[in-house]
Amino acid sequence: MLKKSLSIISITLLFLVALSSNAEASVVTGKRYYTQLLKEPCGFKGDIMGSKHTKNAWRAFYKSGTLNTAIKEICPKAPDIISEKKQKHLYHFLESFASDSGNVPSCN
Repeated sequence: MLKKSLSIISITLLFLVALSSNAEASVVTGKRYYTQLLKEPCGFKGDIMGSKHTKNAWRAFYKSGTLNTAIKEICPKAPDIISEKKQKHLYHFLESFASDSGNVPSCN
């Protein structure tokens, strides 16, 4: 019984670690996409863009397929981000700096 419980706990912890590292990787990739695609036309860093909405608002834009529109409202010169993959990563990055996220950009 104890061995079975430990196995279940171990599998659960492994799953949670894998899940959190995927989200973190997505944020890093989103930062790269923001820098490549949006930083120059927008004229400000991604943390400023992210802070324009709450986490729930960014999530709603992404899930409803209106992330491009939300970005263009803040940055009219932004190109359309057509790729679903890039939108997903940008969403995770922008959400990580949402006004209610509590995250502060690192000095780099």
